[in-house]
Amino acid sequence: MLDKFSLYNEDEMMQWDAFVEAHPKGTPYHMSGWLRAIEETYSFKPALYVWRNKGAITGVFPAFLVKNFMSGSRLISLPFSDYGGPLFSDESVAQEALHQIIEEHKGKAKLIEIRGNVPDGSSLVSLTYYKSHILDLKQGLSVLMKKIDKRTIQYSIRKAEKAGLEIKEVNDERGMEEFYKLNILTRKKHGVPSQPRRFFKNLLKHVILKGHGYLLLSYDRSQVVAGSLFLTSGKRMHYKYNASNPDVLGKITPNHALTWHAIKKGCEEGYHSLDFGRTSPYNEGLMRFKAMWGSVVLDANYYYYPEINGASSMQEDTKLYKILTGVWRKLPSPVIEIIGPWVYRYVA
Repeated sequence: MLDKFSLYNEDEMMQWDAFVEAHPKGTPYHMSGWLRAIEETYSFKPALYVWRNKGAITGVFPAFLVKNFMSGSRLISLPFSDYGGPLFSDESVAQEALHQIIEEHKGKAKLIEIRGNVPDGSSLVSLTYYKSHILDLKQGLSVLMKKIDKRTIQYSIRKAEKAGLEIKEVNDERGMEEFYKLNILTRKKHGVPSQPRRFFKNLLKHVILKGHGYLLLSYDRSQVVAGSLFLTSGKRMHYKYNASNPDVLGKITPNHALTWHAIKKGCEEGYHSLDFGRTSPYNEGLMRFKAMWGSVVLDANYYYYPEINGASSMQEDTKLYKILTGVWRKLPSPVIEIIGPWVYRYVA
């Protein structure tokens, strides 16, 4: 039986989250806290589909209806997320369920986009572009350390330790504000707009303080020089955001130490895997960084109806992408902080 849940019905969201955490393919992006952070930041309309059998949830499909004057109405599962898409305990009914959703939104949405696997035989068009890197934490710390690249990763960890870098878990407003400032610098360096400050505040409120994520900050004496934000669901960790002060990267390499700290934390707390998130294959430096931890590389398949379109389909080797990022890097920082959140909303 097809049903819809309300994002602000606590009882329904408890059932929803329990199903997601128990599902082997569930992600933090499917969880209600992440969905609320998006809704409260961007005011997109949520569409939370649920399938039941004798009252028990057998499938969920989270999405948002995203409207703007540039691209019209789009149904996205999920905006600003590495993954989305349907989760079913019985895949045999998933195809028909997805067909129902497509039929419902054919006349309402110009584009349907699903950032995750869909049942075989669906009418969506697939794009295999992004890559995922998954690290098996069940191997244990001693095995994981042996698999880490020695010349770069292990050396950088030791270098950070010798420099006296201190890593702390800081799950509060002050810590998130420090991370936000670093994020502005990092996004400018890469030529891409930054998320609004209120998004990180909502992320703290609905995800981290609810026990589904945490923030690590790296300190050089009393100065915050880098930070990494992780999301969790069930026994799975997801490396969502990293930000650092570009002026210190060549001196003390804080990001490697941050990642190793998170891996140790994950092993100690019984997590099974660390997902490094999606990566463009043309970002060779980031691809190499993630591979050097001993992770397994997988395809991250995205699906579209009626055709491949939207910001998530723009590849980083295109001339347009290079022009846009080049222009963004040259903008003054005060301008970026003002217009960045507005621009970011339109690349959902």
